Amino acid sequence: MAGCQSGLDPTAGQLGKGPLDGFDHRSYESIATKLKKSEDRKKSLIFEGEWLKLRAQVVDAEKYASECQLSELSLALEMARFGSFDQRLPRTGFINDEERTRWNAQLEVKRANRITAEARASLLRRDLHDLSKSIEKEGYSMPAGLVIE
Repeated sequence: MAGCQSGLDPTAGQLGKGPLDGFDHRSYESIATKLKKSEDRKKSLIFEGEWLKLRAQVVDAEKYASECQLSELSLALEMARFGSFDQRLPRTGFINDEERTRWNAQLEVKRANRITAEARASLLRRDLHDLSKSIEKEGYSMPAGLVIE
């Protein structure tokens, strides 16, 4: 069944070829070595799973912070464009005080959302850094920096 196959070598970690005799004392060191490698592999996969989950959270938080910044900048650009119209038509009062207050309030909400999103992303990056240090302390290596730039 092709759907159930993994990318792992099916013979990796097996005791060997030929008849299986678990009581063969000559295979003790070989089995102990394979057991240690298998335990290390499991531990590295657990660490990798934890790292990937946290990295996915960091990426999602950074995407959201970026979206918040885009929204804030888009509104600021639109406000600046209307502000330039208002400067050209000073006597007509293109933007009244009520509209100006409402637009500035919207901009402040977008700014607050961006700051909160950036703070959340920063906390998650710190957690990822701490996890990476813990993993490295256990003797495993981690990718440095962004995966995609």
